[in-house]
Amino acid sequence: MTATSRIFERRGSRGWVILAGEAPPARGSDSSAMDPIFNLLRDEGALVILAPGGEIPSYTQPFVNDLLALSSASLKIVDPLDVDQTLILETCRKAQVVLAIGGNLDDWIAIFDEEQLPADPDSIVAENSMFIAMGSLVSVLGDWIYDSDRDQISDGIGWFPNALFLLGVEAPASKEGIRQKIETQMKSYAISIAPDTIIGVGPQGKVEIWSDAAPEILLGKGWV
Repeated sequence: MTATSRIFERRGSRGWVILAGEAPPARGSDSSAMDPIFNLLRDEGALVILAPGGEIPSYTQPFVNDLLALSSASLKIVDPLDVDQTLILETCRKAQVVLAIGGNLDDWIAIFDEEQLPADPDSIVAENSMFIAMGSLVSVLGDWIYDSDRDQISDGIGWFPNALFLLGVEAPASKEGIRQKIETQMKSYAISIAPDTIIGVGPQGKVEIWSDAAPEILLGKGWV
């Protein structure tokens, strides 16, 4: 097990959970960060987009277009604020890719609080599939959530134990509240997810950082 995979431990063992910033580079750009995602695509299964309000943000449209162009998948858009968990799970289990995008921090907190999405990632991530969390959703997937607008830390849903994800390019250590939280917790970490950052966390402890530059990580106590 590599040091990186030790840090990025996640709950669940099925498929890939991919963490992406708000504007990953489109295929054909100078960056090759998207190529590993396309290499994981398979021939069967739909592309399901979970988008609060049912709208695809304009800045993610090039990425969605690339997914559709490079696979034979049909597209289904689901508003997780508007349907029950049973329908969401049935739809996502048939997908080869689930792309969760759009909304804001409060939207995704409400979606999990109301159990529209499950606290157990294996309930929604199927074998040989990808669940891509892009933008605001990434912020809630750790054990803690940092709300930069309120400068507050609250409980996350824990798909990634002992983790705090900070959207943007600021270093986690530059935020006093984050630094105080992480430095007092055993085997914890905080990581900044820049707009072009992509991290793939797969089964059997696989962790791959697909960004051109490695993200900045702040480690808590107990790491050697």
